[in-house]
Amino acid sequence: MTDIPIYTLIASWSLGGLISYIANKYIRQGFLMILLSLIIATIIVNHSVGFQSILKAMMLMVLPLQFINVVIYAYCGNANGQATRKEHKVTMRTKGNKLILENIRRGISVIASAGSGKTESVIYNLMAHFKKHKFSGVIHDYKNFEITEMAYPMFQNGGNQFHIVSFDPIYSRVNPIAPKYLPDEESVYEVSRVLLENLLETKESDDNSTSRFFKDAVEGLISGLIWRLKTDYPDYCTIPHLIALYQEVNTKGLIKFLKGNLTSKSMADAFISGVGSERQTAGVKSTLANAFKKISTQKIFMVLSADDIPLNINNSKNPSVIAIVNNPKKDASLSPVIATIIHTITKQMSERNQLPSFVLLEEAPTIRLPNMHRIPATLRSYDIATVYVMQDKIQNDMLYGEKASKAILSNLSYQFFGKVNDPDTAKYYERFFEIIKNPTRSVSKGTGLSWEARVTKGEREVPKRRAEIFFRLKQGEFVVFADGKDRKVQFKRPKIQRGLPAPTALTPQDLEKNFAKIHDEIKSIFK
Repeated sequence: MTDIPIYTLIASWSLGGLISYIANKYIRQGFLMILLSLIIATIIVNHSVGFQSILKAMMLMVLPLQFINVVIYAYCGNANGQATRKEHKVTMRTKGNKLILENIRRGISVIASAGSGKTESVIYNLMAHFKKHKFSGVIHDYKNFEITEMAYPMFQNGGNQFHIVSFDPIYSRVNPIAPKYLPDEESVYEVSRVLLENLLETKESDDNSTSRFFKDAVEGLISGLIWRLKTDYPDYCTIPHLIALYQEVNTKGLIKFLKGNLTSKSMADAFISGVGSERQTAGVKSTLANAFKKISTQKIFMVLSADDIPLNINNSKNPSVIAIVNNPKKDASLSPVIATIIHTITKQMSERNQLPSFVLLEEAPTIRLPNMHRIPATLRSYDIATVYVMQDKIQNDMLYGEKASKAILSNLSYQFFGKVNDPDTAKYYERFFEIIKNPTRSVSKGTGLSWEARVTKGEREVPKRRAEIFFRLKQGEFVVFADGKDRKVQFKRPKIQRGLPAPTALTPQDLEKNFAKIHDEIKSIFK
């Protein structure tokens, strides 16, 4: 190999550096690909030239190129040694420069008052990205089809199945306590807790020793009944059958039913042991009766009576998007079952090596999920992006308590702050932004016979974004804190196609017949 001109070496190093940059920035395992390519090239050249030539080539080409590859990898690679995958990088169209979120797996929170444009600005842009990259996911649509009618035209031809779970009208049926979703006792305890806490509308401030005892006893009773149905009557392991079982059977019958299985007996031990105290037993039973009363409706029984939709939605065999529709007029009865469905879905999604997916919780403080402050961080490990939407931080504080609410929001790295109405929330926004130094100037005039004026100049530290600006934000206007930087953006108003499929044709007689059928099936157990 003859001497290589210096300009040829520089050109080769530059080209190699460019290829290395592209590989490390946009290709998973790009560093290893470049390294392997250099090794293969060296082996091939070694067969066609002498030892001296190959040694010179390694000194002048291979080693410098590998050094360049290492340097570029150090700058382009992320902390885990992987480039951010393109499906997790979101580009949003705004007036002016585009808004780029580098890695939405870190979680997104959107806080803005009613009428500030959350749905048509942030949520619509995110859903467009999810559709483009074939994300699976679950949507909590609080406002009676407002998001679902945008999502259906978008996702129906996107490659994934699109399902709607609604209670009026009815589309698909779902069973969040099907035996296949409850592999062990812990899973039964968790689903019982979610259902009960939402039925009782538990707040963090409500906990005291007495209420905690009754809640634990009721939770154990629900868990025991679910376990017995799951183990011995799997076809009847649904929430409607659970309610019918409780309503059809007296105290002695319930205890006998629970004692039929050792595990269900131990789960409900607090209830069984307290049967000697009429007051205690009456307290537990009345608590559960009042709770179940909220969801003992024919439409809820119909929707929850069968497992038509698989809930492992990010599995490659069943990629799908599920929109679960709430209704502000009926949220006292719908939110508990919706929270239970979403809990089961997130548990099924939490498996490694599944498809990229999302959890979009509109009006998130209307449903209570256990350990919500851990969910965004946990789901991130499974390629799941959490989008947490609410009108005001105070709603979250009321549901989870101030500390837990703070922990939830601190686990969501991308913050969208829209128009605010509460001064405390505006102050909360203000603390996110860096402190800058503003120049100050004060003039003091002389008194008496002195006409001299003294000018004092100085600096004062103030937040970069003051609280008052959040009161003046327009519809579709947000201050975004993303990737360590803040920016004020105005979203373009998108042209949104809306539509819904035809619901399942059901008559009042069908609903009544199904309601009676479930009660009859429970009665058949005790014949």
